[in-house]
Amino acid sequence: MMLEHESGRPRNPFINAGAIAVVDAIMMGHEPKETLGEILQFVRFIADDDSISFDHKVAASEMAHKDRNASLAHFMKSFGRLKHEVDKVLGVYFHQCSIAMNCQQLAKAGLFLVSNGMNHHTGIRVINTQRSRRINSLMMLCGHYDGSGEFAYRVGLPGKSGVGGGILTIAPGEGSIAVWSPGLDHIGNSRLGTKALEMFVQETGWSVFGD
Repeated sequence: MMLEHESGRPRNPFINAGAIAVVDAIMMGHEPKETLGEILQFVRFIADDDSISFDHKVAASEMAHKDRNASLAHFMKSFGRLKHEVDKVLGVYFHQCSIAMNCQQLAKAGLFLVSNGMNHHTGIRVINTQRSRRINSLMMLCGHYDGSGEFAYRVGLPGKSGVGGGILTIAPGEGSIAVWSPGLDHIGNSRLGTKALEMFVQETGWSVFGD
């Protein structure tokens, strides 16, 4: 088990263990309710849409089937990688994973990664250039589980998939694209969503690797 080999330190923030560790860092000593309020406020801010909210039914379902994520969290906690109580971290994590957005909202939320951290739609800098570049690099390398290399070859853009069938893709300097189709391949990425993005970059030439 890689997590055991590396003493409870996740390899990247886009696997479950890594996302749980990120939530623990975001909490910074605050209670779950406060943290979730900050997370939702940030998502609404970057998407410029105050109607975005949590899907509490999805969060409750995640909590009811938490065994694997709880095991990961307790394992990391045993190595001192988590600073907060496991149950509190998982509560925030499951709600963060349950933010409900349509494709337009998701695409707008990714706009700041298109222009080096600046959301030109709102005229606000969200993060600095270095952090934007790092996030895009991580999405290119790790955003699609074990299918990240195949996605990079077929689509050639930084992106992050979710098990709900959504994919957020960033074309640096061009635009942010979100697609959704719930049918997943054996790795856990949207099959039709990936195909649609592959066809899109063939038409637009937006792949970072060229035509």
